[in-house]
Amino acid sequence: MDIIKVDISSDQTKKYFFRLPDSQTSHIEACLLNLSRYGYIICVSSQVGCSQKCKFCAASKSELIRNLTSEEIQEQISLIIADNTQLRVKKFQVTYMGSGEPLSNYKNVFDSIDCIRKRYFNLSKVNISTTCPIVGEKCFIETDWEKYKNFLHFQYSLHFSNDFDRYKYLWPYLLEISVAVSYLNKISCILNDTYKVNYIPFDGLNDNENAAAALEKVMYTTRNAKLKISKMSEIDGSYLLPSQSFDKFVSSVKQRIDEVEVFCSDGTDVNAGCGQFYNESIV
Repeated sequence: MDIIKVDISSDQTKKYFFRLPDSQTSHIEACLLNLSRYGYIICVSSQVGCSQKCKFCAASKSELIRNLTSEEIQEQISLIIADNTQLRVKKFQVTYMGSGEPLSNYKNVFDSIDCIRKRYFNLSKVNISTTCPIVGEKCFIETDWEKYKNFLHFQYSLHFSNDFDRYKYLWPYLLEISVAVSYLNKISCILNDTYKVNYIPFDGLNDNENAAAALEKVMYTTRNAKLKISKMSEIDGSYLLPSQSFDKFVSSVKQRIDEVEVFCSDGTDVNAGCGQFYNESIV
């Protein structure tokens, strides 16, 4: 694998394009963020393309080509570190939030986590963002979570507070919300971690008072969880649009739920924001 190009955003986020060894045209994407609150974060892809069809995500435009191997996931990290020598000593995090659903490739994802944890003494935390697909239930059941205590953090991509809309706008093959929350409640206790429930308001769909009330009911069932409301990144040709009532919706939610984090992606001007990764051919 080698670096094809690097795009640098106005906020200094770096988006990396890597050429895969099995093709001269296909590539994968990753990015390096430097957030004031969290420091350096390397965001990696776990699949070439994506099997899920989340209607707000650029990766949904491409079919799943294949899972990335553990070595290919690790190489994204090593190449970014080689290109940013400060990461040889400064603390950083890795987040599995690029293209692909990590729990649909959980064996390679967790093998890569085990390897980078041994390799990089300054790796402080690993984050996994997941919609909780049905195929990921095996990971929830079989993984020895105790070994990841105080190191692994989950982010649950909820976005809609009922299963019907999640199946419609995300993917039909997801765990029911109640089942996913039950697993994450138990796992977060073992990890000694507060997991995040991610929610993006979309215009005219899930950004009204009824949606806020439904979200409150979901959060009431969680334990060791914090709500994170994110602005949708601009994506060309997206089926869903950013909420025009974002601030009003956030205000309504904050009246119902005590602790709410409001988030807006960095790097959106180079398509390095949440939902903007699209593994495709570069012409």
